[in-house]
Amino acid sequence: MEKKTYRYSRMIISTVVAVLVAVSVLLGNLLLAFITLLLGFLVSYFIKKNVYEITEDERTALVANKASRMAMLFFLTIITVLGVGLLTLKNSFPEFTQAGFTLADSACLLLLLYSGFYIYYNKKHG
Repeated sequence: MEKKTYRYSRMIISTVVAVLVAVSVLLGNLLLAFITLLLGFLVSYFIKKNVYEITEDERTALVANKASRMAMLFFLTIITVLGVGLLTLKNSFPEFTQAGFTLADSACLLLLLYSGFYIYYNKKHG
């Protein structure tokens, strides 16, 4: 399969999966949404295995690595600031206290996951 055909196939798969997930969520059938996502991932994976052209090189991997790291750090900063901000307002707005704890705990979990994967891959490729 050529790279251009692969790109069009992924766009069609993404569109079909998005439509089916939206319909299943509207119908209240979350199991169908999860099955649709899983099948979309599997079909996309098997289609990618049949591509004969080079779809990824070191530069692409480096750019993706830097972009994902910056996105994660930006998201981490936002949820940390929002979580701490909501927790400082717990006397004025007590209904947002649980949301503040959830955001702060999510930030801590994200930091722990990042640190764990960093240590793992540093030892593996180190």
